[in-house]
Amino acid sequence: MSHLNTIRVTGLVVEHSTATGPLRVLDCSEFAIAGGSSLAIMGPSGCGKSTLLSVLAGLATPTAGRVTVGTTELTALSESERVAFRKNAIGVVYQADNLLPFLTVAENIRLQLALCGHTANAERQTADLLDRLGLSNLGERLPDQLSGGQRQRVAIARAIVHQPAVILADEPTGALDQASAAAVVQLLLEAHHHIQSTLVVVTHDPAVAAQMERLVLLRAGAVVYH
Repeated sequence: MSHLNTIRVTGLVVEHSTATGPLRVLDCSEFAIAGGSSLAIMGPSGCGKSTLLSVLAGLATPTAGRVTVGTTELTALSESERVAFRKNAIGVVYQADNLLPFLTVAENIRLQLALCGHTANAERQTADLLDRLGLSNLGERLPDQLSGGQRQRVAIARAIVHQPAVILADEPTGALDQASAAAVVQLLLEAHHHIQSTLVVVTHDPAVAAQMERLVLLRAGAVVYH
């Protein structure tokens, strides 16, 4: 995908209004993430990591600056255009898996396909993905019948089933034990390589960051290393 999923950030500023005036939570002058590569974002709590990921996902709009994914200037899109772009081009994984509790594992995944308008062969496509990810025995279970690690693996399956150009993961291993965390990171990397997506992972864990190709370090909202 390379040029289609290169991410470029230019002059990115996010400010929040407070009683004492604007509070700048993000101030990233410029950096790029090569298409098809993997990147870890690290930094102390409150430094702006999740805010940056939200802007990259089109879930939040910056006060100033640009984010471009491939040839699409994400920050120039209207809200409805960002939603449409995100549905098709971006897969997001959170620390909380956000699976719908009243749908089975397979139904949670097929819902993502339906949102993208990919309804043809959705059952076969979902079954093939579950089999490839070693989740074929979980398809008919409800989320509350799964362990934390299993739920997060299903969340990854849901995030990649439409083969997005970009996968964004916000502390995907933060609530997991060491063995489950290792399995989740391996699954993310396998998915990233299989569909040649750009993978961006926010993490506090140096062991997770070490498995990515590059590292961006944030401090007080600014990029201090990349």
